[in-house]
Amino acid sequence: MLPQNRYHHRRSTPSSSSVHELPRLLLPRHPWVKVLRHLLPSFVSDHIFPEHRTTWRIHPTSYLDGLRGIAAIIVFFCHYTENNFAALTPSYGIDPKKPSSWIQLPYARIIFSGRPMVHIFFVVSGFALSYKPVKALHARETEKCYAALASSAFRRPFRLFGPCVVSTFLIMCLRQMGYLKPAKETWAEELWKWKGAVFHEIAWPWAWDKDLRPKYDIHLWTIPIEFAHSMLLFMVLLMLSRVRLRIRIAIVLALMVYCLACGKWAAFEFLAGLFLAELHVLKTARGKEWEGDAETDGQQSSVSSWLLRTLQISLVLLGLFLAGWPNEDADKTPGIRYFLAQTPLPFANMDALAPQKFWFGLSAVVIVWVVGDIDWLREIFESRFAQYCGRISFAVYICHGPIEDLFKEYLLGQPLIPAKGEPGAPDYRAEKPGTGVKGFIGMETATQLTVGWFVGLWLLGPLVIWAADLFWRAVDNQIVSLARKLEMLCLEETESSPRSQGYSVAA
Repeated sequence: MLPQNRYHHRRSTPSSSSVHELPRLLLPRHPWVKVLRHLLPSFVSDHIFPEHRTTWRIHPTSYLDGLRGIAAIIVFFCHYTENNFAALTPSYGIDPKKPSSWIQLPYARIIFSGRPMVHIFFVVSGFALSYKPVKALHARETEKCYAALASSAFRRPFRLFGPCVVSTFLIMCLRQMGYLKPAKETWAEELWKWKGAVFHEIAWPWAWDKDLRPKYDIHLWTIPIEFAHSMLLFMVLLMLSRVRLRIRIAIVLALMVYCLACGKWAAFEFLAGLFLAELHVLKTARGKEWEGDAETDGQQSSVSSWLLRTLQISLVLLGLFLAGWPNEDADKTPGIRYFLAQTPLPFANMDALAPQKFWFGLSAVVIVWVVGDIDWLREIFESRFAQYCGRISFAVYICHGPIEDLFKEYLLGQPLIPAKGEPGAPDYRAEKPGTGVKGFIGMETATQLTVGWFVGLWLLGPLVIWAADLFWRAVDNQIVSLARKLEMLCLEETESSPRSQGYSVAA
């Protein structure tokens, strides 16, 4: 679900004064400094060693990277909350006997609502993978479209499966070394189990949109779905590459409706990404024409623009409200229960999570569309912070689970368990002291839960970001480069497939 052209950047050249200001021992000729530079998070290393700083440029679809990056961070927050502060996941006030925190309120709970973020991933992937071929089709450069499709299809399995193979292998090793549980008795048994997980649960696209719950990292359930629907998207693009624009858009819309009618939410989201890519290219190409019309009738254009913006903001607010859909008791949650009742077939009769997938899919399409259409929203996701999150987003998605498993017991610990029964009685249980953040702050009241949530995240979050940054540079980028070299090695012609400006890191 995640992918990239990471080559729209350049190394910055430091001024002589910036180098002379560095202490002598920090000059790059010292071997240990080079090791330190690679071990530090890239944003820290960039400040200490400015001569190695990478300058990243903003392109027309860079906001997709930022949106995906923020979504990946929210997925981490989601699993952190569900695994360690499950009392915060229900809707606010749903159980009067249990404490409720303000972060459980609508809109506030988006900060740990990870499930709708997966649907944003898929819409963004559909958009990013379609953007270059669609742009070539609009420019009537069919050969470039075919080259882009062939290149993307060739590199897609490396891009998606490669980092997962590395990460799950490391998890397997950590299990055998006793740092993670559960472990098989021997390395041979563990290796055989790992092989099965890789080939039948991660690199297994034949289940389409089913959750295969991969061993070693259950969060990688989206990867086979991402791959299968990437291939579906490429097939649709190839099929429609010679079709006239209006007919192509009509067919894509018809396929989107068909997918929803069949309950295929992931296919709908990828094709919706293709549709949004068409709209984006059309808007860019016709911008001057629309501006001329606006100058001819400024007042009418202003009213139309205001009405459109009002509609878009209203839809985004509705989508963000739906993003707070709880994992349980949706039928008891004000507002959400109305949409649950309006869920159409077949989603209403599929499984407990199917209704939310329908609404999350629609919300994701609206959010991706509006973010790209409103300047101030787009600029938020083009900010340095959002763009950095976008660059490490796949690594965050891959690393956050094992890093949490490694450190949560040491950092978060367990709350105090009071004594039970009378000393000497058969059912007596001695008091068990609390440990970590949970033991120090407590878990009884809403305030304790909220403070503990923030403190635990403040401790665990930097470790996840650091690990993701290292994984991004040491594994993710290297696999992207390797896939590109393999493609060039296998090409019949010597020319590389062209890359257009604006090709998103999310592709």
